[in-house]
Amino acid sequence: MPTDTTPCPFCEAEIGVKAKKCRYCGEWVARRCLSCNTPIKGEWAARGYCHECQVRRSSMPVPDPASKALRRGDKSKAIGVILALVLGGIGAHKFYTGRTGKGILYLLFWWTGIPSLLGIVEGVYWATLSDEDFDRRVLT
Repeated sequence: MPTDTTPCPFCEAEIGVKAKKCRYCGEWVARRCLSCNTPIKGEWAARGYCHECQVRRSSMPVPDPASKALRRGDKSKAIGVILALVLGGIGAHKFYTGRTGKGILYLLFWWTGIPSLLGIVEGVYWATLSDEDFDRRVLT
């Protein structure tokens, strides 16, 4: 039976097999040297070369900062839940998660009370999701 987790190469904590960054130690686990397959970590990643075989980063894939995969990780589930519960009536949680169109819709109909009710429901729903599910379902 296949497992959905694997140990982090740096801190040995169990992380998802598709994780790009360890949620426990903060190291980029998906960033590996193309020559020797060594995980690039800490100051070595900042300096731009592999500490094992000294290959320059120009031969390694560099993630695009504008990519959606990197932008997803900077949104906190806790802040999204708080915004949905407290300011859900004006769509603050929708603006926070990048769904501007829905945020404007919530803002237009705030006076009906329906967006407030939906904000509470969404806040409770988001609170029950795991971090990975929140990233996959809400932020994509």
